[in-house]
Amino acid sequence: MFWLISAPKTREDTFNTLNKKTSDESKGLSDNFKFQVPDLKVGTLDSLMSLTDDLHKIDLYVESVVRKVANQLLDILDSKTDKGEGLTINNTNIETCLTFFRWEEAKYPSAQSLKLLTDLIQSQVAKLDEELKTKATEYTNVVHSLNAEERKSGGNLLLRDLSDIVKQNQVVESEYLDTIFVAVPRFLYKQWNSQYEKLTDWVLPRSSEVIEEDNDYGIFRVVIFRRDIDNFKNVCRENKFTVREFKFDPNRSQKADKKKLEEQKEKLRAGLIRWCKTNFSEAFIAWIHLKAIRVFVESVLRYGLPTNFQAILLLPKKGKSATLRKVLTDLYGHLSSRTVFRDDETEDDAEKFFPYVFLEINLDLKNKQNS
Repeated sequence: MFWLISAPKTREDTFNTLNKKTSDESKGLSDNFKFQVPDLKVGTLDSLMSLTDDLHKIDLYVESVVRKVANQLLDILDSKTDKGEGLTINNTNIETCLTFFRWEEAKYPSAQSLKLLTDLIQSQVAKLDEELKTKATEYTNVVHSLNAEERKSGGNLLLRDLSDIVKQNQVVESEYLDTIFVAVPRFLYKQWNSQYEKLTDWVLPRSSEVIEEDNDYGIFRVVIFRRDIDNFKNVCRENKFTVREFKFDPNRSQKADKKKLEEQKEKLRAGLIRWCKTNFSEAFIAWIHLKAIRVFVESVLRYGLPTNFQAILLLPKKGKSATLRKVLTDLYGHLSSRTVFRDDETEDDAEKFFPYVFLEINLDLKNKQNS
């Protein structure tokens, strides 16, 4: 969890002053980095006040999309075949990308108004969000289809696909006749053999033949007149015989269907990995630029014009957050009246007011964002 703060520049170097108080060997409270924010186009005070509320909401949305892309990528990576893959920005780890942040002028022209820059980031990320939904849904549908095929091939004969079981010489089809396949519990074999010809008036005598068996069921084929199929199904149901909804197709193989789905899954998976890696970079970079806009707007509203502040990234050491917060209070408490700023503030409540501009950047993207 990084802290992004800003404080007014003073005669002494703002960054060095903070650094000496927090990161030397005797203190060891945080690792600190200058966060370079360009001199953006301020506009009017009213426009900044209006924008600041929108920025908070847009920041939450953009972060949620960054997390979606990150989690989609991490979910589909295989620990065995995709070793070394992960969350990177142009082959650089995300912490390095953040701590060495540089504003991308070509992508986000600083001469544009803050509202236009914010709208640009929001529209870019919204487009990524829609693309991710489409691609993830397509991949998920194929995975579900493959899982369904695997269940069919691995279940008992009440569920198993019959494509690779039924042979062409076991099928009788003509203008008037058709072949029905019935799953019969093994304990009802005797009843089936004695009754099937009499279940309806249109069953072809001596046409029953068992073509496959497992521990629970046998698949019997029986030939009946087409005109009586629906009636035959109803009578079978009454007698605890299950007619399988199956139409023989000599060109179809369940194994071939499964292989085709497996190939389709791997193709979509590889494409989704490529898309996530590329667009995670895009979404992450957009998010950090939005953080830069937020810290700029908050700093102008807090410290006034002309712009004269230093933005700083702090990475608190483990267990040192409370002490670090107190050092920051000692350094910058004079910026706020005691009626607004309270000494009992903790880092657990990011919405509380601090005398300096304060934002959080949570790089624990492997976990879902807390709601």
